Amino acid sequence: MPAPERLRLEYEKASPLLRELQAYVARTLRPYCDSEKYIFLDRVKDLESLSEKLESGRYSSWSDLDDLYACTIVIPVPSHEAEVLDRLRRSFQEVNLRDRSIAKKAPEVFRFDGLRWYGRMNSEAAAARQPGMATITFEVQVLTAFEHALSLVTHDLVYKADNADWKRLRLAAQLKAAVEQIELIIVAFDQAADSVRVSPWPEMEAKERLISGFKNFFALDLISEVLVPASWRRFADNTYDLIRSYERDPNKLPSSVDDLLSACESRLQDSSLPGPPISGSLFRYVLSVVNSPAIRGNLNKFVIVDSSDLAELYGIKSVPRRFTFPDLAT
Repeated sequence: MPAPERLRLEYEKASPLLRELQAYVARTLRPYCDSEKYIFLDRVKDLESLSEKLESGRYSSWSDLDDLYACTIVIPVPSHEAEVLDRLRRSFQEVNLRDRSIAKKAPEVFRFDGLRWYGRMNSEAAAARQPGMATITFEVQVLTAFEHALSLVTHDLVYKADNADWKRLRLAAQLKAAVEQIELIIVAFDQAADSVRVSPWPEMEAKERLISGFKNFFALDLISEVLVPASWRRFADNTYDLIRSYERDPNKLPSSVDDLLSACESRLQDSSLPGPPISGSLFRYVLSVVNSPAIRGNLNKFVIVDSSDLAELYGIKSVPRRFTFPDLAT
């Protein structure tokens, strides 16, 4: 759509400042977001969008515009907001804040209420750049992952639709309500999990025994804390898959799990045998137990990343199924 001539001229005059502001804010926030595993998105509002915004009649002067440049930080759940706000306040000059507690909303209404922070480049940084940089207010939206996903899905379907449709707005509100409910469950995940009715599942019970058994070895100081797995769930998954590779009868898997735990405990308590090497990993120690005569197990059908430490530290001289790496010569 064509924009008024004066608006076009002002926009063109402001564009270099907005681009420089965009570069500065992105250089400041993107590394922080990358380090925290947040998503960072930004944009400079285009002339057409700006013209439509001003046609709303809600703005009386150029200085009222606070999102000519705007960015979004996507966080996992609302509890991360305080940390992001602290970072914004240390990096820029705060002008305004509209958080979830400010927006008035009836209990039966579900609409966008994400945190919006408004700021300017601090005076020292602005002084080293083009005149006028210190006067530009920009917006930072802090959204949860689910709010961001909802915005992506519904924005064009509802807010850029070619008609005014009560049903679309109603459906968008229902989706927002679903997102809010999901986030409530995530925030109170541990408490909510206590209310879930458990169904028997032998595989999960076996993995729970593996985790509790090996945690007990650590509690008894039979294994150095250096070898605590980064993820107990992943360790249990891998150990269970190892047991399944040599025990094909599902009915015998529980007893095979117990046999492995008993064999590990016997070896760990045998003072004549060396303990698990602290330069290795707990799972590779389990491989050595399965490879020993202590249990009715073997490594014949389990794929292993071979390395010199298997023989030197764990006594595994032969690996029947090796993980294959690309040929370095190719």
